[in-house]
Amino acid sequence: MKAFALAGIAVLLAPVAGVPVAAGQTVWQGYQLGAEDQIEVQIHGQGGATVKTRVKSDGSITLPLVGRVRAADQTTQSLATAIEGQLKRGGLIMNPIVNVEILEYASRTVTMLGEFANPGLVPLDRPLTLTEIVARVGGLKAGASDDVVLRRAGGTIERYNLTAIARNEARDIVLSPGDALFATAAPQYYIYGQVGNAGSFAIAPQMTIRQALARAGGPTLAGSERKITLFRGGQEIDADLSAFIQPRDVLFVRERVF
Repeated sequence: MKAFALAGIAVLLAPVAGVPVAAGQTVWQGYQLGAEDQIEVQIHGQGGATVKTRVKSDGSITLPLVGRVRAADQTTQSLATAIEGQLKRGGLIMNPIVNVEILEYASRTVTMLGEFANPGLVPLDRPLTLTEIVARVGGLKAGASDDVVLRRAGGTIERYNLTAIARNEARDIVLSPGDALFATAAPQYYIYGQVGNAGSFAIAPQMTIRQALARAGGPTLAGSERKITLFRGGQEIDADLSAFIQPRDVLFVRERVF
């Protein structure tokens, strides 16, 4: 199965760092900082400075002139406002202008495991849906199943089909920090004999035996669609080309009789 790619899926905004504006709707207010995030703080004004630092495990940062500042659960804007306030109260800079930029996202991530093109940790720098985060890691590997397993940060297990979401047959969902996604390999079938490309192949949803034969290159000049033996569950039967292929089915394309 080719790598999965999606576009044009609408973003569902999450209630994280948001405020309600209407029933069922929220507004994204910005990424909330957490431990191990790396930031750059620019303090403009007489005696200003630029500091690169990481948020400590206790959620604080330490800046020259200012000292300790609570950074965890703050957006860059609210943190800049807090730093400006401390500078004014200390009388160090009369009209300070502070800018905060995030250099590295580390505290709020989703873990991507299994048959993704580029598995690993993905930062939630904004609300991301399941399909968006799959696209962000390059989609699925060839041979991966469209079914993915989501383990929520709270421990609950959910299952989603990416093709169904892309076809608008199932809803997309917004991910949360600490979630983990696992992509499995698609079930396989096997085909041998007088066929263009013998071997094992991933089963696509609702794939028929005729489609499975075509996926393997079809019969050779010496083979015949009318002479295909299906081995399933220890039994040998003549294959019905319109029937669905099943996991671990073995197809053998026999030679035609001239």
